[in-house]
Amino acid sequence: MLEQTKIVLANVSFDFGLFRKELAKAIQWLKPSEIEALKNWCYQNYSGKFNEIASELLNPQVSL
Repeated sequence: MLEQTKIVLANVSFDFGLFRKELAKAIQWLKPSEIEALKNWCYQNYSGKFNEIASELLNPQVSL
């Protein structure tokens, strides 16, 4: 599932909204260890372009 997610994200990386939507969907389906691997992959491949989205979705703030 992680490899498929990477393919989808690479294919929609031209569009900010689609990337965000697909990343959000992936987070719901992936295991915690896969999410960590996806986080690292996103930062390696899309550093600068989607940092805000990746930070928002992959590092959610804990609400108290």
